[in-house]
Amino acid sequence: MLSHGGQVVVGLSGGADSVCLLIVLLRLGYEVEAVHVNHMIRGAEADRDESFVRRLSEKLGIKLTVIKKDVPKLAKEMHMSEEEAGRYIRYEAFKEKAEYLSRKSASEEGTDGADGAGSVKIAVAHNKNDLAETVIYNMVRGSSLQGLAGIRPVRDRIIRPLLMTKRSDIERYLNEIGQDYITDSTNLETDYSRNKIRHQVLPVLEELNDGAVDHLAAIAMDALQLREDMDNKLSFSDGAEYNPETEDGYVGKIDIDYMNSLDTLTRGELVLRVMESVAGRRKDLTREHVRSVISLSELESGKKIVLPYEMVAERVYGEIRIYKSGKKSNDGASEHFSEMDIGRIETVSYDYTSEIDLSKKEYTKLIDCDKIKSALCLRTPKPGDFIVINAEGGSKKLSRYFTEAKIERSERAYVPVVADGDEVVWIVGHRLSERYKVSPATEKVTEIRYIKEK
Repeated sequence: MLSHGGQVVVGLSGGADSVCLLIVLLRLGYEVEAVHVNHMIRGAEADRDESFVRRLSEKLGIKLTVIKKDVPKLAKEMHMSEEEAGRYIRYEAFKEKAEYLSRKSASEEGTDGADGAGSVKIAVAHNKNDLAETVIYNMVRGSSLQGLAGIRPVRDRIIRPLLMTKRSDIERYLNEIGQDYITDSTNLETDYSRNKIRHQVLPVLEELNDGAVDHLAAIAMDALQLREDMDNKLSFSDGAEYNPETEDGYVGKIDIDYMNSLDTLTRGELVLRVMESVAGRRKDLTREHVRSVISLSELESGKKIVLPYEMVAERVYGEIRIYKSGKKSNDGASEHFSEMDIGRIETVSYDYTSEIDLSKKEYTKLIDCDKIKSALCLRTPKPGDFIVINAEGGSKKLSRYFTEAKIERSERAYVPVVADGDEVVWIVGHRLSERYKVSPATEKVTEIRYIKEK
C-alpha cells in the first residue's frame, strides 16, 4: 500500500477507526497529514468533532486541513442523499490535498510531477466490520459480484490499511494506549440502512457464529479475486466497446459470439460494464436487467427491451447494442423507441408470499417469475398480438379486446403493452394475461411498475 516513509493523507473524522489509523501510520514512520470535513449536519456535535481533531493533530504534531461544507444544501443541489453528498465531498477534499502534496513534492525534487502525480496516497479507516456490513447491504440490494466484493483494500491512490482489522480490536488498542476518541451519534441510530445492519443484523449473525464478520470478509476477498480474474479476461477483449462515443451519445456494443464464449459470471460483468458506460452509473442495474440483455441473443434482430436510465438494448444481427432512447443505433436510422412516447417500466424480482397483493394497483402488477419465457419489454401493439384470457389458455386478439373495451381506433396504436417475446403479458391500465398471473404454486414473482413519461 505504501512505500517506506512515504507521504499519506489520512481522512480524520475523530472516530476510533480514523484515530487508530492516524496513530499507527505515525508510529510506522510515515509522513502524515490529516484532512477533516465538517459536514455542518449535526450542529454543535460537528463543531465538537472539529475541535477534537484540532487538539489531537496539535498533540501529535501533524498538519491538519479542515474543510467546512454545507452538506444538506449541497445534497439538494446535486440531487443526492446527504450520505452520498457527504462521501463525495470527503473524497474530493482528500484528493485535492493529495494532489497538492504530490505537486509540492515533485517541485522540491525538481521533476515535472509526471512520475509522482499519484505518489501521495489517501488512507481511509474502513475496518473489517465495515466490510462485512457492506457485503450484507449489497447482497440484500441484489448487487452483482462486484458488490459482494465489498470494499477494495486498494483502489487507485486510496488505501485502507485497517480493512482486515475488527472494530473491537481497534477500540481495544486505543484503550491500551490511553487514546480517547469521539463517537458520532448518528452511528448509534438505526435510521440509516447501514446502521440497522450494524446494530441489528450483524449482532444476530454473530450470535449464530462468532466468526460471522471474519467469514463475510473472507467471502469478500474471494469475490474480489474473482473480480480481478474477470478484469484480466475483459481487459484484453475485443468483443465489446464500452464507450464508443457517437454524434448522438454513447452506444455500447456487445459481440454475441464473444459474449456467449465467456463463463456465466464474466458474461454478466461484461453486460454490466457496457450498461454502466452508457448510463454513466451502475447503481440500480440489477441481475434481472443483465439477464434480459443476455436473453436478446436468443431473439431475432430488431428485438428490444427497456432498461433503467432511459436506455434501450437492441439485437442488431450479431450484436447487442445499448443506447439511450432517441439516439441513433449506429446503423444510420434514427431510433424513436416507444419508451419516448409511452413511458417506461421498472422490474424487480423477489420471493412470493400470499400477503403480497397488488391487484388494486392500476400501474403496478405481479407476475409469476418462472413463467417468463424470454425478456420483458415495453412496446406498442403490433398485428397478431394476443392475450390469454382464461386459465385453460384461451386467448383473444388485442384488436378484438380493444373493440370490446371501446378504445378508439386512433388511440390503439399508443396503448402500452408489456410483452414477453411475442406474447402480451399486460395491457397496461387494462388487463393482465391469465398465463402469467400469480398462483398458489408461485415461488418467485416479478413486480412490474409502469411509469408514464411526463
